[in-house]
Formats: sequence, C-alpha cells, structure tokens
Amino acid sequence: MRNPAWLVATTALICLGGCGSSGSSRTGTQSTVTLAPQSPRDLDQVVSAASHTLATTSGVSVQLESASVFGATPKPVGGAGAFDFTSSKGNLELNQPSGPERIIFLAQSVFVAQPNSGALLPAGKVWISAGLTENSLATNFPQFVTQVESLNPGLTLSELVWGAVSAAPAATSGAPAANTYAVEVDLARAQARTAGPSADAFRRAIGYQLTEMSGATAPNHITVYVSVDNRERVVALRSSPAGTGVGTVTLQLSRFGLPVQVSQPGRAQVADISSLAPGGERENAGGGDSDGA
Repeated sequence: MRNPAWLVATTALICLGGCGSSGSSRTGTQSTVTLAPQSPRDLDQVVSAASHTLATTSGVSVQLESASVFGATPKPVGGAGAFDFTSSKGNLELNQPSGPERIIFLAQSVFVAQPNSGALLPAGKVWISAGLTENSLATNFPQFVTQVESLNPGLTLSELVWGAVSAAPAATSGAPAANTYAVEVDLARAQARTAGPSADAFRRAIGYQLTEMSGATAPNHITVYVSVDNRERVVALRSSPAGTGVGTVTLQLSRFGLPVQVSQPGRAQVADISSLAPGGERENAGGGDSDGA
C-alpha cells in the first residue's frame, strides 16, 4: 500500500493530518476592514444577491494569499474556471507552484489531477476522485473537503443564503469596485438548512468547518466579505477558511450566464481516494458516492 503522504505532492490541496502545513493558524487572515453600522436592509441585499447568483452560471477567478498548504513559505496562488450553480458543477485550473492542477466539481464528488500525477498513481491513472459524503474522508483525509470546497463559490454562496445573520458595508483593501459587505455567517444555522443537489456534500463540508473552528472566539461564526454589483449579483467573495492552510481566498465572479460544460473523467483514468489510504478498497470512480453527478 502506498504511503498517503504522496498526495501532498500530487494535489497540494490535500494536506494529511500531521503534515503541519495548515496548523499555523486556525482562523486565517483578513484584510484591513472599516465597517459601517449594520442594517437589516444590507443583510437582505446580500442574501438576495447570493440567491440570484446561485440561479445562474459564471466564470470564476481564484486568488489565494498567504497559502501555507503548498509549502513551508506561504505563496500567492491563482486560478480560473467556470461554474454552473444550478447543477452544482464546475471546473477550475489552479496554478500552484508545482504546476497547473485541474479540479472538477460535481454535486457529490470532486476530481483532482496534475499533469505529472500519473507517476505517483496506479498505472494509467491521472485523476483522483473523492465522494464528498464518504466516511473514509473523515478518517483518512480530514482536511480534504474543507480545502477543496473553499475554492467552490457555490458552497460560500449557499452558506450566505442559509446562514447569514448580519451584514454591514465594509471598505476592504483589494476589494473590487462594488458594494462590499462584511457578512457574519452562522455555520450551524447554514448546516441545518442545506438543500439542493449538493445538500449532503455541503452539509458534510460545513461540518468539517465547524470542527476546525472548535475553541474559536466566536464558535460557529465566520466572516465573509461579499461584493455585490448594481444588477444584484455577487461579484466577489473573500474569506479565510479556518484550519485549511489555503490562507485568504478571493473568488471573483464574472461573465454571468456563460455556457458551462462539465463532465467527469473516464473511469479508466481515475483512482478513488479511498483506495489510496490504508485499508482502501476501491481503485477507481466506478461506484458509490464518488461517482455522484
């Protein structure tokens, strides 16, 4: 059986327990923020904009600041892709230090690949798949879901709809030219209200977030900086997911309504993440939750 530590080289987003790359901060970092008084009207605007955005498609650009998961020295990392929020599907290419990493998001699963991953995977395999609701992830790869889903704007938008409890106008360094709000999200509330095609996967992902936040100053609550344009669409999301090592994540949304084509790789090219852990059984995404569409 292969040592699961090879996953760090293959997909830098996967940091196994004990690797130490995400333990430096459980709360992450935030940019300098100036807040105005809270208003129920601001909260309504944010929640409405998140709902409208979840009813469409968009292009997405990603920027990670102070990410420690890619190595001992935090580095900025960028990427781009597109999402169909109505079906909870999307794709990203992340330009991490070791090379471009491709990620395919489906409603209940995710696929990750790098050009050089074939040398580290079983013969003929170039993709890793993970069923996001599988219990084996919690045992063998406890941070994987929170790390990879921190790049999924569909999850953050859904958390705003399900769990936002307050919002205040905020001026943040590096924010795009739009109305920007500091939004407090109650993750426990969001978890209890999950719905839609990714409900099970998002419920599990939020649960991992809550675990990472245990002992925090404000248990169950996170702050997301949300920028809304004059057409009531979310055009940027900025947050610092606790315990993930991805630093501060900025997701910028544009080209709303563009066609988005997402399909999973062929079975012959895919190794299931559960087969790569001690005691793993499956070798490819041929069944179970990993095959979710």
